[in-house]
Amino acid sequence: MLALASDLHAYERLLQALFAKGGELATAAILAQAGQNLSPVAGHQVLTSISNAQLLTSTALGHIAHAHRELETLARKLGIDPTAFGDVLKPPASHESGVTGLAA
Repeated sequence: MLALASDLHAYERLLQALFAKGGELATAAILAQAGQNLSPVAGHQVLTSISNAQLLTSTALGHIAHAHRELETLARKLGIDPTAFGDVLKPPASHESGVTGLAA
C-alpha cells in the first residue's frame, strides 16, 4: 500500500510539472505571436491545441486528487493510517520536484 501511495504522489508530481510546462508553452506561443506582430487569428489553432492539452492535464490532476481520497478510504478500511494517502498530509518528498503550494 505504501508503494501505491508513493507511485500516486510521483504521478501527481509529473502531472504538476507537465501543467507548469504547458503554461510556459502557452506563454511562448503568445510571445511568438506578438513578436511577429500577427493578428490574434493567426496561430489560433496552435493556442487552442495548447489550451486543450492544459485542460486535459488539469482534469487529470483532478482525477489524481480523487484517487488520493479513494486511497485514503481504502487505507481506513484496511486499518492503515491514512494520513499519508489523503488530502491532509503529503510525504516530505512531495516537494522535491520544486512544485510547491499545490494540494492533492
